[in-house]
Amino acid sequence: MNKKLLHLIPSVALYIFAGLLLFYTIWSYTYCADIISQAKAAGQLAANGNEYDIASFYMGNCGQYFVYALLLAAAGLLLHRKQPVLRKTIASVGQQKDNAADDELDEWFNEAESADDENIFRK
Repeated sequence: MNKKLLHLIPSVALYIFAGLLLFYTIWSYTYCADIISQAKAAGQLAANGNEYDIASFYMGNCGQYFVYALLLAAAGLLLHRKQPVLRKTIASVGQQKDNAADDELDEWFNEAESADDENIFRK
């Protein structure tokens, strides 16, 4: 298989799970809305004074799944963006630093050799 395709598999899996959770969020939201509207119609629930309970019912049944879907989608996006390009960039920066350190050492040795050569001729 192509390496690019292999790097895409984890991020695509995260996107799929995020989509499934988003579908479940919408489904549970419509179910919660039906239950609340039926309770209001039957007179079992008054909207005034029960706002916290209604919001808590929505958050407990569908809000958390929406947050999980967002987190999974963000993780998939981050994983998709950081793949091979980042590794190559880090490796090239490390090589540049090593090359710079090697160049400085070479210059120092050259200066030391030229100083030794000058001292030999002076004796």
